[in-house]
Amino acid sequence: MKNNNRICDILGIQYPIVQAAMSWITDAKMVAAVSNAGGMGVLGPNAGAKFEGSKKISTKERLRNKLRKIKSLTDKPFAVIFSLQKRGRMIRTHKPF
Repeated sequence: MKNNNRICDILGIQYPIVQAAMSWITDAKMVAAVSNAGGMGVLGPNAGAKFEGSKKISTKERLRNKLRKIKSLTDKPFAVIFSLQKRGRMIRTHKPF
């Protein structure tokens, strides 16, 4: 059963389901599984943050490895969440209430 709605058309997905990034819980396998099932898999900025062997790898290197893994597991669309920082401070993308 394919849903024909605007969000599915825009994102190129089969079902209007967008997986939450969920920071450390989400990894490349989960993102690819959601995308392969017809939803929008989403990789968070801290996805899979843990020690790899005996050393901790950089966020940039870890993200690059996760992106390569996702691309090897699916040819479907997926999203990546980025946190932008300026000189050690988070950039606000919204105004607080």
